[in-house]
Amino acid sequence: EGEYFLKVLIPSYAAGSIIGKGGQTIVQLQKETGATIKLSKSKDFYPGTTERVCLVQGTAEALNAVHSFIAEKVREIPQAMTKPEVVNILQPQTTMNPDRAKQAKLIVPNSTAGLIIGKGGATVKAVMEQSGAWVQLSQKPEGINLQERVVTVSGEPEQVHKAVSAIVQKVQEDPQSSSCLNISYANVAGPVANSNPTGSPYASPADVLPAAAAASAAAASGLLGPAGLAGVGAFPAALPAFSGTDLLAISTALNTLQPPPAANLLASYAGEAG
Repeated sequence: EGEYFLKVLIPSYAAGSIIGKGGQTIVQLQKETGATIKLSKSKDFYPGTTERVCLVQGTAEALNAVHSFIAEKVREIPQAMTKPEVVNILQPQTTMNPDRAKQAKLIVPNSTAGLIIGKGGATVKAVMEQSGAWVQLSQKPEGINLQERVVTVSGEPEQVHKAVSAIVQKVQEDPQSSSCLNISYANVAGPVANSNPTGSPYASPADVLPAAAAASAAAASGLLGPAGLAGVGAFPAALPAFSGTDLLAISTALNTLQPPPAANLLASYAGEAG
């Protein structure tokens, strides 16, 4: 059986319990599954998030086993994390969203994303029906092809497990599934996919739009009341490259934190040829 790769986003709150004291847990996990697991450094997050990137290499069975373990740790969201608290708002905070505990976030090459969606959205629709999970891909921009897309799978543990297994199946079917094996995005040139499926197509690197990224992340996490958001109007003046569509994307992202109705989600895939 061949070896494959799966990239998984890990919220910073869960990284410690996955690695274990002195790396014991992750070493044991590799022994038990036969997989090789690499993790980005502690402050090396996926753009626009506080999530580390984990690259798993192994058989399809090993990828599923490792992901099940990761999902279990992600579900153990610390109580303190769900309460609003004072944080540095220049650091986009996604760890505060309690919904994150029910989600799996995978990063797949564009070629694999096409297989997951299928012709007119047929495959992703079947995966959702068979698993009972909600499967959302980050938006596809017009004109430019992002190398990767982020897949967010939401649901109960068994539903997420079934959907992730179906995605691993697509990884196996894609001859180009090992085309993006970096775990650090610090030096990646060009845009990368947004980890929020309802956000704009691109992640906002914190160093490019610190104010906007912070405002949208803080608002999305419910950390700022209306008073805190009052300053958002000032950002476009300070950032000439910031267009009305960007603002619209941010406000849309804030308004669509709940999953959209299934009909809307499927309609969004229908425009993509498999």
